Amino acid sequence: MTDYPEIPEEIKEMMLEGTLPDEIFLDKEGRWFHNGQPFLNEKIIDFFNKSINVTADGQYVIHYSNFTYPIRVEDTPLFVTGVRFEGFGSFERIFINLSDGECEELNINTLYYGDNNALYCRVKNGKMPARFMRSPSFYILERLEEEQDGSYSLRLCGQKVELKKGDKYEKTF
Repeated sequence: MTDYPEIPEEIKEMMLEGTLPDEIFLDKEGRWFHNGQPFLNEKIIDFFNKSINVTADGQYVIHYSNFTYPIRVEDTPLFVTGVRFEGFGSFERIFINLSDGECEELNINTLYYGDNNALYCRVKNGKMPARFMRSPSFYILERLEEEQDGSYSLRLCGQKVELKKGDKYEKTF
């Protein structure tokens, strides 16, 4: 996912005019909607989850082959659905399962929390934010430590990582 797809010109024009024929929406819980109606077909949901990408200017899209269509995202385009720890101390590695079906090693330096106190990280080499679903966040937050100054840190991979409030839209690439 290193390439940035581009929205076709005719769709860009419809976006500017406010005349897109269909709205595809991903809510903060990872549920997909089409013109306000929830998608129920698991194969379509899985296809959408696997087809999420972002344009160079930050517009989230469904991108597959030559098809690129803008989507509205309430919180983040991806979700952490599972966490696995391997090793211990400085040899520890943390792997996260994502809503797109991929598994990647967590970059612990990208962890942050949002206004809603949910846990987030950057994924896809920093290209996109991902929100931890409740259960996976508990595995990480078991390592939460409160500092004397009232701030918080996490003890992960043999390091103490300061947990800061962040902006999910902040680009780090």
